[in-house]
Amino acid sequence: MTIASPCTGVCKLDEATGWCRGCGRSGDEMDGWRIKPEEWRQEVWERIPDRLSQLGVACRRLPWTTEDIREFVFASLEAGRGTWVMGVVGAVAEFTAAPGEATQVSCDGDTLLARTQNGALRVVINEDVRALTFDPAGLQSASRVVLAVKRERGRLPVAETVKDLGEDEKALLLNGETQLFDLGLGRKEARFCVRVGSGPARQALEAAGSLPFEKALPKVGGALVAESPTRVVETALGRIEVQGQIPPPDAQSPNGPHTHLLPDHLATGRALPVGMDLPRAYWPGAIFYPPK
Repeated sequence: MTIASPCTGVCKLDEATGWCRGCGRSGDEMDGWRIKPEEWRQEVWERIPDRLSQLGVACRRLPWTTEDIREFVFASLEAGRGTWVMGVVGAVAEFTAAPGEATQVSCDGDTLLARTQNGALRVVINEDVRALTFDPAGLQSASRVVLAVKRERGRLPVAETVKDLGEDEKALLLNGETQLFDLGLGRKEARFCVRVGSGPARQALEAAGSLPFEKALPKVGGALVAESPTRVVETALGRIEVQGQIPPPDAQSPNGPHTHLLPDHLATGRALPVGMDLPRAYWPGAIFYPPK
């Protein structure tokens, strides 16, 4: 099996140690990476966590190939283990199976699809996807995993106001709702949408079509909670869809797939939680949180 490169897109050597502040390799190790034996590359990988720790670097790449990443995602979904999260701080969708629920998982080439009651997830894992972690080496199964996408793969269109995106041709969950509306978060890392049928929610969204999220929310929030249409969160990696009743602000989130849309948290402007800043070479795709 080919061992992946540790490169994270941050190529700057530390003057004191001579190690790269992105991947932990020396200049010589980087220059000779492609032509060195597998055993040599594995030995370098084993030194990297300690080097990055000495450098005070939190983000490190996992030594996984594209197939390794695909297998990890498939296994976690099939076993109903942990939670996959897409979005930005304050506007996320969480895909996880409720206790006792089964998850149906399929793989078609680069595309993985999972469904459970009230939720669905689709991701495309190809050569542009990297597996990163911010947790110390040695935690193993307790580590969070960030799937990041190389920037050159492109990003989602950014809507600065509520926008009618037309019929949702990529829908994963079908219940008669067809029209997709971007809520206009104006974020380049992810978008938060709702898919609606005919009714008060669609009418409210159409009326708010020229407004940014913070001004539109008071006008559409009540109709969205009452109707609880399908929520759709997309990143450069794929999408999560969530159905079911949207709980009121003072209620707990349900077990299983659910969303959070919290204006106060969204105002921080953060793409990922504190302590999980990605190198600029990547877009955030999804975070895997292991079972507690």
